[in-house]
Amino acid sequence: MARYAQMETIGNSAEAYRPRRVLIALDASPASENALRYACRFVSPGMLVRLVSVVENPQVPLPLPDRIPLSLDAVRSDLAKRGREMLCRAQEVFAEFGLQAETELIELSKHAGDVLHAIAEVAEKWNADLLVIGARQHHGLLRWIEGNVAEPLTAHVKLPLLIVPECFPTTDERGPRRILFAVDGSTEVVPALQVGATFATSETSIKTIYVIDKATRFSNPLPFALFEEAFMEEGKSAIAIARRVLGHVPGEKVAEILSTRECRDDIAHTIVREANAWRADLLVMGTHGRRGAARWLLGSVARRVVGITSTPLLLVNSAFG
Repeated sequence: MARYAQMETIGNSAEAYRPRRVLIALDASPASENALRYACRFVSPGMLVRLVSVVENPQVPLPLPDRIPLSLDAVRSDLAKRGREMLCRAQEVFAEFGLQAETELIELSKHAGDVLHAIAEVAEKWNADLLVIGARQHHGLLRWIEGNVAEPLTAHVKLPLLIVPECFPTTDERGPRRILFAVDGSTEVVPALQVGATFATSETSIKTIYVIDKATRFSNPLPFALFEEAFMEEGKSAIAIARRVLGHVPGEKVAEILSTRECRDDIAHTIVREANAWRADLLVMGTHGRRGAARWLLGSVARRVVGITSTPLLLVNSAFG
C-alpha cells in the first residue's frame, strides 16, 4: 500500500510496516485517555502523531438577551483553555513512552460545520493514515460515529478508523498481541486485512473467522439446510483469501468458521463473543458506505459491532488504499 512504509525483514524481531501519520481525536473523557494510551502501544519513533481536539459551541436557548453574547465569549475562552490544557497532558502521556506528538485545537466558533466534519477535514488536510478515537458506548466521542454516521465517516475520508472502548484494559506492552480478523466472502475485505496486518509483530497471534448465520429469521422462512453448503464454501474461500493476504505476517496464525446460535443471535454478537473468548486486543473489520444488498461485513454488522464491542475495533473502508 502506497501510503504505508514497506515491511523490513530483519530476522524474527522484524515488525510489520506501520502507518506513518496517526491522528488521535481527543476530548477530556476517560475514553479518550484510554484511546491515547492504547495508541502509545503501537506508535513508534519516526511516526508522525497529531493530537486534535474540537471545542464545540455552547448550547443556549433563543432568543438571546443582550448580555448573553459576552457570556458566550467567556465560555468559549474557558473551553478553549481547557482544550489546550488537555492536549498538553496528552503530549505528556506520549512523552512517558519516549514519543512525541504535535497538537491542534479546533474551535467550531471560528469554523463552519460540526465536530465530525471538522475532524474529517483535519484528517484529509494532514494526509493521515489512521484516525484513532475513544468510545464509551452511547456516550462521549462515540456520539460522533454511532448509528448511521460510522460508515459515512469512513466513506468520506477513506481512512482506517480505530475505535478504542473505554472499558478495554490497556497495558504498556508494545503492539497488539492477539488480532482477530472477521471476514466475509468478498474480496472487498482485502484492504482491512492489509491494514490490520500493519499492527502485527513476530509476537502477535492472528485469528481469522468467518461467521455463518444460522439464526432463524421471520423474514427468511426457508430452511437453513438449503444454504448451509454454500455458506461453508464461501467461508472456506474467505479464509483462503485471508491466508494469502496475511501470509507474509510473522507469528502464529489460525482460522475458524463459526456459526451463530439458532435463536436470538446475530453475526455481530458472535464476532464480539469470539473476540472476548479468544482475548483479542484488536478486532479488524472491513466496511463501506454503500447500502442495499451488500454482504454482511460491509453493511450493518460492522455498525452493530461498534455499539457492543469491548475490544478495540479497526474499521477499514474498502476504498482505502
